[in-house]
Amino acid sequence: MNECICSSCRNLKGVADDNGAVEEFECIYGYPSEECDTCETGECELTCSHYLSDDEQLPRVIVKCSVCGKELHQVCSNDEEGSVQCIDCFLKNS
Repeated sequence: MNECICSSCRNLKGVADDNGAVEEFECIYGYPSEECDTCETGECELTCSHYLSDDEQLPRVIVKCSVCGKELHQVCSNDEEGSVQCIDCFLKNS
């Protein structure tokens, strides 16, 4: 058998319990099969169209403040959610 494709996927996110401890992981896109949610063997031959290797480097992106345009830092990301503000612009708007 092959190692489960989910065990090395970057799209797994920790789910915290009531005490804030992460005890399990969930895929942000949902698992490739309904059986994955309850599977405990860790071995299968499934494939997934959302798979991203957790050791693969994502392209670096320069992030700029959406208000003043100041360059903030470089990040490795494939998420494009929301706008980013520098601390000065954020504090002026709050």
